[in-house]
Amino acid sequence: MNAPFFDTNIIIDWLFDRPQATQELLRYREHRLSRIAWAEVLAGEPAITRPRVQTLLGAFQVVEVDGQVARQAADIRHRTRMKLLDALILATAQVNGAILITRNTKDFPAAMPGIRVPYTL
Repeated sequence: MNAPFFDTNIIIDWLFDRPQATQELLRYREHRLSRIAWAEVLAGEPAITRPRVQTLLGAFQVVEVDGQVARQAADIRHRTRMKLLDALILATAQVNGAILITRNTKDFPAAMPGIRVPYTL
């Protein structure tokens, strides 16, 4: 199984030491993150704590958005009307043959193929 991708909300939960997020991360040997989710996490951080958070995010392989991911995201957006940033995060996982782990069931329905919702708050 390919290493999963983690959505922004799981990473934020992990940074806040929520046990459900930590438990989910421990299920996998490798962890990946779309550059979009990486940016969303850092955008929520004050400048003073960003270096610390950026260091913590170093535990994740960050995958860049390329042309293939952008095309897949455009297809997802067109088909589902999903927000573009969410479509980019999902497309990054799909193009890399992995699941997306999220608790955002509003934007990523749990029944959607390739989505794992390990917990809700």
